[in-house]
Amino acid sequence: MPLSGMRFLTCGGAALCALAFLVAAARPARAEALADSVARITAGQPGAFAVYAAPSGQAPDVCLRCDEPINAASTIKLLVLDAAYAAFRDGTLKPDEAVTVHNRFHSLVGTRSFSLDQKEDSYDPLYAQAGRSVTVTELLRVMIQYSSNLATNLMIERLGVMPIRAVVARQGLEGIVFGRMIEDFDADAEGIRNRVTARGLGGFLQKLDHGAIVGPAESRAMIGVMLGQTFNDIIPPGLPAGTPVAHKTGWVHGVRNDAAIVFLPNGAHYILVELSRDLPDEAAGIKVLNAISETVFAAYHRRAAPYPDRNGVNRAAR
Repeated sequence: MPLSGMRFLTCGGAALCALAFLVAAARPARAEALADSVARITAGQPGAFAVYAAPSGQAPDVCLRCDEPINAASTIKLLVLDAAYAAFRDGTLKPDEAVTVHNRFHSLVGTRSFSLDQKEDSYDPLYAQAGRSVTVTELLRVMIQYSSNLATNLMIERLGVMPIRAVVARQGLEGIVFGRMIEDFDADAEGIRNRVTARGLGGFLQKLDHGAIVGPAESRAMIGVMLGQTFNDIIPPGLPAGTPVAHKTGWVHGVRNDAAIVFLPNGAHYILVELSRDLPDEAAGIKVLNAISETVFAAYHRRAAPYPDRNGVNRAAR
């Protein structure tokens, strides 16, 4: 909740009211300083970077190219997770439902079908289970935590592209375009693609962190899945060891993305989305993204010093 002088008018002391005024006045300057720091990190770097950074429940302090549509890569799997939990709530899907593993899918356009290239996937064990049944819960887990393309397409096939799009629209998730299955190149050739903006993913994570994606229980469950992420090369290296971070990465050639809820030691949270495109050297691009994460964490960790609430009790800024 934003601080303001008005919030402290009932706190019963001129000193507290003065402190509130100073804190509120300092916020724009701190936000501008953080945005400038991120801009300096990316200035002159090959490729393009989009960044959204905001305390939980607040407007972004950093919104660098945050309305530019960028290849979602595997961050789009968050919307499949979202649609699955919406189906759980609606009773059209059960967590323990069994799905038969296969690797042949119908394109969204035309009559042709396609298979995923296992060499381009990141979770081989699921391919070894072809012909066997796997629960929806397990497919969702490996889709997020191991970024399994096969699990993703099996879930999209079960849920349907149009219903997933309907969930995105119903939740008012602007800046997110769910287009198709992974590696549906016929659809891609017709311009049907998965695209996100940093602000769009930031808005999704803001809602998720506040229990507004499907519902509070579903939001908590999705965050729990995201906390088990096994690909941790973008945002986590900029954080102190052991910092909890619920996130989803994504990558294709020239693209490295990560979208996260980061949990500060004092219990406050912040949202950080880092997207990129046209990276000629992906390892160098990842180092830029690491530096952004480190800078944002440092700023929000400093900002999280306790402040007195209306009853004079210290609370962590959020």
